[in-house]
Amino acid sequence: MQILKRLLINLAILVGLGIFLSIIFPDIMNQVNEQNRAIFGLIVIVFLFITAISPRGLTGDQLEYPYFLRDDFLSPAEQSFYLTLKHTLADRALICPKVSLADLFYVKSSNQSEFWTYTNKINRKHVDFLLCDPKTAKPLLGIELDDQSHQKRGQEARDEFVEMVYGAANLPLVRIPVQRSYSASELESFISQHIGSNTGETPVRPGTTENEDAPPLCPKCGNEMVLRTAKRGANQGEQFWGCPDYPRCRGILKYEA
Repeated sequence: MQILKRLLINLAILVGLGIFLSIIFPDIMNQVNEQNRAIFGLIVIVFLFITAISPRGLTGDQLEYPYFLRDDFLSPAEQSFYLTLKHTLADRALICPKVSLADLFYVKSSNQSEFWTYTNKINRKHVDFLLCDPKTAKPLLGIELDDQSHQKRGQEARDEFVEMVYGAANLPLVRIPVQRSYSASELESFISQHIGSNTGETPVRPGTTENEDAPPLCPKCGNEMVLRTAKRGANQGEQFWGCPDYPRCRGILKYEA
């Protein structure tokens, strides 16, 4: 409707301009032959079409914004997990779905090229769920729901990079397989290991004291981690602590030499 209105307005303007020119410059207008008139008419049609569909110059209610509200903000699997998570945690944590990694992390580098390279790597990535402290909104735990798509080679490389980002920022990230239903008690027990006391320290096996020379324990399953070297991606060649139960457990920690 807006395009039609703009087309009629522009047509009226051109007709008025033509009448004005024929009155002011009658001799010049009479010298225009039929061929030139056809070319001029074609130019007018193209001009009307371009100006009718172009949004420039329109403001407020004149401009049609082609945006619509999604009715699938959460997939059925995400919706099912969200409801279970909400019931399980109650008021213990804020549940934030689909949080952009660029809103969660930042790149600290004095090199502009490096800054934008690593910023762009996280710009279009998000975490399925982020748990935050209910009083301070401080991020406590990232949760990724893993379906069959995460077994693809390209997706595995993406997952590995995201885990390295979380490990570098010392924010726990857990992966939970998509299921038809979830046990609230098991889910609460699993998540409580990470948000019960978020001190940023590596977990220590109960009944032992922390040994600086001993490998850390996996923040996800509690197994003693092993030192590994990234074989691909932006962190290729760098060492990190990985869970020995990979790929069933994807626990990862930054290696401090």
